[in-house]
Amino acid sequence: MPLFHDFPALHPVLTGFCALSLALIGLTLFVATIVLAFSHRYMRADPRRGAFFATVTALVASVFAFVGTGNMVVFAGAWVFSGVALARLIGRSQHLSDARQAMRRAHGAFATGDAALLGALAMLWWHAGSVRIDAALAATATMTAPQALLTALLLVTAAAARSSLPPFSGWLLSSMTAPTPVSALMHAGLVNAGGFLLIRFAPVLEAAPAARAAAMALGLFAALYGIGIMAVRPDIKRALAGSTVSQMGFMVLSCGMGAYTAALWHILAHGLFKAWLFLGSGSAVGMRGKAGNPAHAPRRPIAIAAATLLCAIAAWAAGVLNADMVPLSLGLATAMATLGEALRAQGPAASRSPLIPVIAGLTALYAGALHITNAAMGPDAPMLLPPSALIALIAGFLGVWVWQQSRAASASSLPPALYVRLLNAGTFAMPAKGDAQ
Repeated sequence: MPLFHDFPALHPVLTGFCALSLALIGLTLFVATIVLAFSHRYMRADPRRGAFFATVTALVASVFAFVGTGNMVVFAGAWVFSGVALARLIGRSQHLSDARQAMRRAHGAFATGDAALLGALAMLWWHAGSVRIDAALAATATMTAPQALLTALLLVTAAAARSSLPPFSGWLLSSMTAPTPVSALMHAGLVNAGGFLLIRFAPVLEAAPAARAAAMALGLFAALYGIGIMAVRPDIKRALAGSTVSQMGFMVLSCGMGAYTAALWHILAHGLFKAWLFLGSGSAVGMRGKAGNPAHAPRRPIAIAAATLLCAIAAWAAGVLNADMVPLSLGLATAMATLGEALRAQGPAASRSPLIPVIAGLTALYAGALHITNAAMGPDAPMLLPPSALIALIAGFLGVWVWQQSRAASASSLPPALYVRLLNAGTFAMPAKGDAQ
């Protein structure tokens, strides 16, 4: 069997898969190229840089393999190998105790997720009698309800482990000893594999509504949990790790809702943005403002949230509300907040006025990219939630956003017990005697 599918002309599922595979291959190739170019200078004094580049190349090749293949055996082998290679990169600084512990933690999380994936693939193979992924997905409709539920839950577990959702988020939060290029590649690429897995095997999820509900609940919790970590961490890299946990939770939530178009666009946008943030994290040291500086929090967040919610309600009344409205609404709130900050920034009005079309253009780009992705991927799954529940979900996210902005503006602190728990997320227990382990 060839590694990559030919482009089918009529089959919408396979056409969507080709769009998915090409998008992920393009993202991985782009990010990997930038990371390797950055690493050429960053790792110039490392005597083992040859092994580093070889491992990164093998990791990228394994991603190409499981993203592009239609064979379950190749998929499983490449998936497992990518986890092993990533764990080795996390533990590259073997002279550091934390690096060794982080590598062991990553191996443990990946082993659990890989076992779940292999179990799901074995059930699909046993039911369909074929190692072809498209044949196995086509046979999903004839699965019994318990078979479909177990297979889907195993896939959700595998996605959660690779995307660092709780209870597997410790491996990502403890991986800060990895070199910056590894962090950029990891946060921009490899953690997105969980979302790819759920989109690739979407028919299995759609056959098990309870598993979709579980993915939504887990994604929602991870999104809020990551926001909490990001809010309390003083170091830039672990704060970014908390942001990644939150973003991956939102991505899995989108997959559970059946909004595969939004999930794919989220993968692409988050991958590019997070790579840029991590590669520039060294320059950000000492640049963070004082806590509670109102310049970092938009004015009138309640008014912005209310306007956004009214737009969502209007979409409901017009009969165009769907799961994609959740990320669109949050993007709209962010755009309005950014526009408000730009308009009240210090300086002459002439220097601020060009920002208005720029922000409007970025908002249009966001909506247009969703439309193009939808055209390439095909229709999303039927909505699991009724429109009223989607409105409630949007209102909940906006409420958390308002709370976060208000807390930042007033420099108010979290309850001590919650603050300590979030601050210590992903850390290791102190050794009994110094650093001897």
